[in-house]
Amino acid sequence: MEVRNRRIKQMFGVMAVIGLLITVGCASSKMTAKLSGEKIFEAEKAVSVARNGNASVNAKNELSVAEDKLSKAKASFGKEEYDEAANLAELAIVDAGYAGEKSTAQKKLNELEAMRKSNDDLRQEIQQMYMNK
Repeated sequence: MEVRNRRIKQMFGVMAVIGLLITVGCASSKMTAKLSGEKIFEAEKAVSVARNGNASVNAKNELSVAEDKLSKAKASFGKEEYDEAANLAELAIVDAGYAGEKSTAQKKLNELEAMRKSNDDLRQEIQQMYMNK
């Protein structure tokens, strides 16, 4: 009888541990889903900021890479591959940031080139004025 009671207690103990592991596993999965969803949201925001900063004009390829990784992150999330989705979303954030910075740099370079051309034109006008005297 005592052996039987001990076995029943052991069985309940094992069942409790299994139940706890399942509960923790499900909670972990839900937390991972939440975190990867947040990362995807951040990536969407980063891509949008890059687009609004004219990355689609000045950093087309880099923006395309970010958009592709964001798309893959969403697909992985849909397949419940939350770790992969979070990793791809992180990469999309970095790539979108790079596209935005490259776009800003290219815009500044274009402005500098326009200023240089304007200075050259002004220099030529001044030289012509002195030549005509």
